[in-house]
Amino acid sequence: MSADTYEATFSDFTQQREEVIKESVCNHFPSPIAYYFYRFENGYESDLQRLHFLRDTWESVIDILHALAVAECRHRNIQVLDPLKFKDLFTDSVAKRLENIEVITTQLSAAGILPAVAKISPAVTLAAMKELNQSRNAFSHSAAQSEAQARSWISECYVDVVEVLAELDSLEDVQIVRYLSQVDGTTLRCEIFRGHSSTRTIQNIKISHQQMIDSAKYFQKGQMLVLADGLIFGLRPMVFFREDGVGHTTRLCIFRKTRGEDPDRRLEYEVIGEATRHEESRKNFATEINELRGIFGLGAE
Repeated sequence: MSADTYEATFSDFTQQREEVIKESVCNHFPSPIAYYFYRFENGYESDLQRLHFLRDTWESVIDILHALAVAECRHRNIQVLDPLKFKDLFTDSVAKRLENIEVITTQLSAAGILPAVAKISPAVTLAAMKELNQSRNAFSHSAAQSEAQARSWISECYVDVVEVLAELDSLEDVQIVRYLSQVDGTTLRCEIFRGHSSTRTIQNIKISHQQMIDSAKYFQKGQMLVLADGLIFGLRPMVFFREDGVGHTTRLCIFRKTRGEDPDRRLEYEVIGEATRHEESRKNFATEINELRGIFGLGAE
């Protein structure tokens, strides 16, 4: 094979691989990641907007991994030690959420548990994500000053983002769902949040008898669940939902920051697919928050 033929063949292979990765992310990854990546690829009006969608894709990956790590930590009910603090879980810093994932993984591993998030994002992948988060202009919250600068920042990190998404291909197997009801003891009726489409999808999900026993406390109206690595965890308060007024559309809501003081403390969420924020009373998540406080050795709020 000549050098030119080799280069052309390799280029075709690389392009085909990239298309497979993009199709997987847009159609099979959890909705927040899929939605923003689809908009990055197909739904932007300017390069500045496209840069925002790439940044949102990146943050959504970290949001989902962080929510999964926190959910498993709460589910396992294993005491968390320094350096992680309870307040760290409610950070609005992307870098801090990456650190949290690393610390939770280390502490669960020390307790003899390989957490689901570590199987999806091994230590080497997480380390690469931390380095990219620090070094790429696209992931800073600096505003690009022009279309040209936005294009430059996108080209600077696009390949890196696609490579990280390729390494996180196990996210295809992670299901984020809203619990609706139970058909029987081992069949859940749930709304599924998978892929970029906002069309409401409701399906039956078969679970094992052991899963039913281990996760029964989450099977209640208003619960957001994640099915990962054969386990079922509750994602609240990191992931919630908001229905439109007539119940035709459900939007996922991702935790962003805490607001207010007693007696009016609130959690602020980003509504996926809308350029809006949504607030919920912290009291609505008292059960989950107090369980999280418990693993840090803290009393109830």
